[in-house]
Amino acid sequence: MMPRLSAALCLTCLLAVTLASGCNHNQPPALASSRTSVAVTVAPVVASDVPVTLDATGGFAAAESSDVAPEASGRIVETPVDVGRFVKRGDVLVRLRGVDANLRLDEVEATVRRAEANVRLAESQNTLAQTTAQRYANLLATGDVSRTVADQARTQAETQQQTVVTARASLAEAQAQQALAQKAVGDVVVTAPFSGFISARQVSVGEYVQPSNPVVTLVQIDPIRLQMVIPGVQAGRLSAGQQVSASVDAFPGRTFTGVVTAVNPAVDPQSRSFTVEARVKNPDAMLKPGMFAVATINQGRLERAYFVPKMAVAEDVNTDSYRVFVIDQSGHARLRVVQIAARGTSDPVRLVEGVKEGERVATSRLADLYDGAAVSVAAPKEARAETR
Repeated sequence: MMPRLSAALCLTCLLAVTLASGCNHNQPPALASSRTSVAVTVAPVVASDVPVTLDATGGFAAAESSDVAPEASGRIVETPVDVGRFVKRGDVLVRLRGVDANLRLDEVEATVRRAEANVRLAESQNTLAQTTAQRYANLLATGDVSRTVADQARTQAETQQQTVVTARASLAEAQAQQALAQKAVGDVVVTAPFSGFISARQVSVGEYVQPSNPVVTLVQIDPIRLQMVIPGVQAGRLSAGQQVSASVDAFPGRTFTGVVTAVNPAVDPQSRSFTVEARVKNPDAMLKPGMFAVATINQGRLERAYFVPKMAVAEDVNTDSYRVFVIDQSGHARLRVVQIAARGTSDPVRLVEGVKEGERVATSRLADLYDGAAVSVAAPKEARAETR
């Protein structure tokens, strides 16, 4: 009996050892991995007061734009300017043939000279008539001349006074004609009404133009206008005098500054937006009318903002959201959905909400992390080595 009992006991022990060994071999991988931690680098959340801004898009337009036309009809004999040239106020843009106008001016000036001579003659005759009438009036008082002679002298003096009035009226009429003729001579020269650039020249030498035909287009672009379209819900945040910073694709990295000068009081009922206009400095004429711009409008006050390294922010394309992993005091990663201030390539990234000042965020191995994952803070070199 004893030998059989011993054999059974040995068999039972062997089976127990075999089962225990099999259980250890089949332990779930998740359980085994839960005992390891992910080595990550971290960075603190930095907070600071930053200006409150409003982003907008818009386009540049000339501060002044004029289709300059002549004051008179005529044939063009000279076009001293071309597209792209800068002209000052009063510079000649186009010159018309002025032969007829000059001849008319010569004729009117001769008429003025004759009228001036007639006035001088009438005034001298009037002086003589007035003196004679006075002398005869004195003689009539002493009885040396008859009343008839004295009345004739007085009538002659009154007639000469009227002659002077008529001569002066003729002179004034001639002078008015002279002014018109001088204007006609000036009208054959088309000058710039303000300083600016020639953006178009519509005529050439030899063409016949009339006052209804523009000859050049003149634009003033310093300062240049920036017209921005703003959603109607932002109407309460905008006012004249706010600072504006603008950038264009043509000059990457360059910022142009200006000031809001006008806020449209009406909101478009179709788009539910309104326009805001700013004047932007453009001394080098780098900005051109028609350029598209991305602008930032400073609201004139500060708000608390939070910044983290760009490598700490991961984008979830499925939910169109952004997230970071905050490392808590117990050494675990906590998933936070955050809102960034603006999409872009800036580093560090400005967050609107989702984190607090002083918290630590993971800056490496974000793909290996999940909410509640155990982590260990490693030096940057160690984290890069583990990633490999």
